[in-house]
Amino acid sequence: MAISNKSHVKKSEDLFLEIKNLHLDFSIYQGIVHVLDGIDISMKRGEILGLVGETGCGKTVTTRSIVRLLESNAIIGEGNIHFIDNKNLLELPESELIKIRGRKISIIFQEPMTALNPTMRIGDQIGESRLVHFREETIKKGIDFLEQEKIFLSGFYKKLLEIELYSPNSIILKILSKIPIINNYKVYPKLAVRKDSINILRKVGMPEPERIAMDYPHKLSGGMRQRVLIAIALSSEPDLIIADEPTTAVDVTTQAKILNLLLTLREERGMSLLVITHNLGLIAEICDRVCVMYAGQIVEVGNVIDIFNHPLHPYTKGLMNAIHNIGDKNELQEIEGNVPILLHPPAGCRFHPRCDKALDICSQKKPKPFEIKPGHKIHCWLYTEKEGE
Repeated sequence: MAISNKSHVKKSEDLFLEIKNLHLDFSIYQGIVHVLDGIDISMKRGEILGLVGETGCGKTVTTRSIVRLLESNAIIGEGNIHFIDNKNLLELPESELIKIRGRKISIIFQEPMTALNPTMRIGDQIGESRLVHFREETIKKGIDFLEQEKIFLSGFYKKLLEIELYSPNSIILKILSKIPIINNYKVYPKLAVRKDSINILRKVGMPEPERIAMDYPHKLSGGMRQRVLIAIALSSEPDLIIADEPTTAVDVTTQAKILNLLLTLREERGMSLLVITHNLGLIAEICDRVCVMYAGQIVEVGNVIDIFNHPLHPYTKGLMNAIHNIGDKNELQEIEGNVPILLHPPAGCRFHPRCDKALDICSQKKPKPFEIKPGHKIHCWLYTEKEGE
């Protein structure tokens, strides 16, 4: 597949996100699963980076590590994840990380069928992030809501809201909030922020946003649920959105609409996108750069044009040869062999058992990144200068 140059939003030259030498294992009853083996990924502000590879290669785990949304049996052996102000996210206490999750970094989760809470209305799910991350603004909106709607006992409820706004740990507030009828004062900020939810639904192209905001997830189609997940990710105006297979569960027409939506939002807000997928067509359509993964290792990183037009790593070439182009009469070429079991991963380059160009050193040492040209790096002994030579 060959692609031509595309115009994109101007990107900052400053590093925005940098993952360095990330090692991650999972402890299971059979032993230790060595999932990530020294992952290096970097992004610039305003960039769209594609993370591509076969199912189970570690794409989702890599991105979940950024905000530490990992299972309890996950073990981060070594590595650093620096974000914006050079903060190492792996060293932040949970109290600080909560301020970043959903606020600075949002995730569009993979399964729209299961990612939404079936017991909450759509508007409340979208507004929940604003209630957490924009607390003062939300409570002020609740006060305005009381005044506009002329709620009964509004003066009393307004006073409670003001106490929460300026003294959230007030003992008086804690005592009063135990009384059911008085505890209802918390409903008003939720009702006020629902207007924001409707506006966000309208922005992501949802038909009848006022009605959808009051619906439950089971009433929506797969494409509509996917748009709701995007709306939730956008609700706190993040700097980075991680989109995990954003078009997997929708039809081709809806895929195109979602892609256009993501590109439009990037242009309007200047936010960065980290797109996880095994869909090379999606990568070619929207990404600036591509990071190719295999069995927990990075094998090639480069500009999307270079990767698609001039792939160098044998695995990247294999992926490109597996794409069927319209009018192509040649049979698809599969990559021989099977993905390794990461309980006992191959030594050195993890792709060497399936590589028809493997050298002796490939099974002994992991290759270091070799820069073919600025921005295009390959992890392969066919290109890397061998030690001792």
